[in-house]
Formats: sequence, structure tokens, C-alpha cells
Amino acid sequence: MNIKIKFSNMKKLVFISGALFSSLTVFGTLFKIMHWYSCDVLLILGYTGLALIFIPSFAKYQYDKDK
Repeated sequence: MNIKIKFSNMKKLVFISGALFSSLTVFGTLFKIMHWYSCDVLLILGYTGLALIFIPSFAKYQYDKDK
């Protein structure tokens, strides 16, 4: 696969996963403040996704960008 295509796909993954998991975390916090149901699920999904998907893919993206 072409390097530019790989880099573009990684950039999309970083952007989409960051937006998705950050919004889940923000909505989970909002639900927690308002004492609504399912806030725990949103917070767990948001923080887990940030820790396991977004941060490693962002680190790989930055490492490949510097090469």
C-alpha cells in the first residue's frame, strides 16, 4: 500500500476515534451531572476508547509523521 494512503487512513482513524470517544466522555459527564441513567456506560466506553484506541493511534500517527 502506498505510504500516503496509509498516512491518510491513520489520520482519519485518529480524527474519528478522538471525536467519538471524546464526545462519549463529555456526554457521560453531562449525564452524571444531571443524574441520568447510563452515564456509567458512556464514561467507561469513552475512557476505554481513549486509552486503548485513540492514544496509541495518535502516538503512532505522530511517530510516522516525524519520519
